[in-house]
Amino acid sequence: MAETSKATVAGVCDIVAGICGLVGGIPLLVLALVGSSLLAALPEAEVRPLAMIPLALFLPLAILCFVSGVIAIAGGVAAFYRRRWGLALAGSIAAVFGFFPVGVAAVVFTILGEPEFRAPS
Repeated sequence: MAETSKATVAGVCDIVAGICGLVGGIPLLVLALVGSSLLAALPEAEVRPLAMIPLALFLPLAILCFVSGVIAIAGGVAAFYRRRWGLALAGSIAAVFGFFPVGVAAVVFTILGEPEFRAPS
């Protein structure tokens, strides 16, 4: 079968969305840590228990961004080299969390380029 650029485009979209997810997780992590430490540093004793709220809200979101970014980049590399269609599909689905429009394009191109993938050697 002749190779088209569908898998290559899917891989590039995965990698771009994964990088956006990784970069997007940094402000969430900073917001969780700085917000929690600022609330903990306030002198009023009634406010100190509220210091866990920024951690509870923003830390899971930052972790989700980092994990989905790494999966999207790994899936992008797999799609770029046309290996492991399952990993490429998982990466494109994770790319939706990183950058929605590019992630949707990655899913579409990964599904359309499925016949081009070959079994790992």
